[in-house]
Amino acid sequence: MTGMVRMAWRNLWRHPQRTLLMTGIVAFGSLVILILFGVTDGFVGSMTAAQVAENQGSFQVRTAAYADDPVLENALSPEQLTAAQAALTGMRLAGIAPRLEVGAMLRSAYGTDGVALRGVDPIAEKSVTHPDEMIADGRYLMGSGEILLSSVLAEELDVRIGERIVVVVGGSAGVKSQAFVTVGLFRPTIVEMERVAIAPLDTLRKLTGIEGATTLAVSLPGGTAAGRAVAEARRLLAAHPDIAVADYFDLNPLARVMISGSTIKLIPFVIMISLLAGFGVANTTFYSVLERTREFGVMTAVGMSRKTLAGVVLLESALVGAMGFLVGGGIGYAGLLYLGRDGIDFSSFVRDVGGSLGMPTVIYAATSGWYWVAAFSVVVFTVIAAAWYPARRANQLEPVTAIREG
Repeated sequence: MTGMVRMAWRNLWRHPQRTLLMTGIVAFGSLVILILFGVTDGFVGSMTAAQVAENQGSFQVRTAAYADDPVLENALSPEQLTAAQAALTGMRLAGIAPRLEVGAMLRSAYGTDGVALRGVDPIAEKSVTHPDEMIADGRYLMGSGEILLSSVLAEELDVRIGERIVVVVGGSAGVKSQAFVTVGLFRPTIVEMERVAIAPLDTLRKLTGIEGATTLAVSLPGGTAAGRAVAEARRLLAAHPDIAVADYFDLNPLARVMISGSTIKLIPFVIMISLLAGFGVANTTFYSVLERTREFGVMTAVGMSRKTLAGVVLLESALVGAMGFLVGGGIGYAGLLYLGRDGIDFSSFVRDVGGSLGMPTVIYAATSGWYWVAAFSVVVFTVIAAAWYPARRANQLEPVTAIREG
């Protein structure tokens, strides 16, 4: 076997241009497959992580009616809110925070805009989505009558730190308005959050006349399986049929379709790249066999078995595949490490197309050793399949005929 490997290796470098061409084809295929896997998984992971960390938390508790009709009348009552918080005290949580969300109109001296106004407990909310860490200018909420705006919203309304802005909302007592002081501007990575204004929960309760909360946002410690935690929360709240637990997919129904189809959508691209690499290897190997017909005839005439000859042809392709994978896989994985650190800025695309989907403006690639395994499996299968016909032809050569044809 060692002798066959040495022979295959020497044969490869007798024609370095052809060998480098095949190696380049396999390297390109390996690189593209790795990038496809990493960027696709990274897109899903970035979208999920951004929503959990900046907007929704790991899961939310709300009334069953609010899930179907998200209006203030279907908010959690103070009794329901207390019961839900009490039921979840037995779980291992990173944070839990009540929220009161309502559609509102913001009016400044220079413009008017519609937003989602979110009333939060300033202290509790920091344990769920950490809005204080997103502050780009000014400070976080400290008292009643204060409001946080996204930097984009503040620019549209021409509002600066310390300036007043009028909030108009519809509540249980009809339409009301109140002046708030802009104390901070935050810069989210999710376009959806650019249309959100944040105010103290107590202030918004007085403004709307709602004493409870529309949702109870919950965050989990790092490494906790969200699926198991949601199942446990539903079990703990089973005694309250009017209260529902909404997981990430309940809160983002389109994400379920996108995530479930991401792997399936990759298959045509992987097949296309595999066919490209396979055709290149098969074409080059086949013509290599044709060019060396006389040589193969002499080798079989002096005693080399046709089975060994076919094995040498397969080994040549396998060595080319290994070299190509090492080159392409190395470059591809280095690219994934770079994209995992710096990300890809899709801000203009997301604002035009994906803002309603909760997509982040920056997508970070995922890195995993399993991508190497997947890419290597595809490359090995492709190279072996591509080399099968040339090896079969070499195996069927008759020495006399091969020498005469060569």
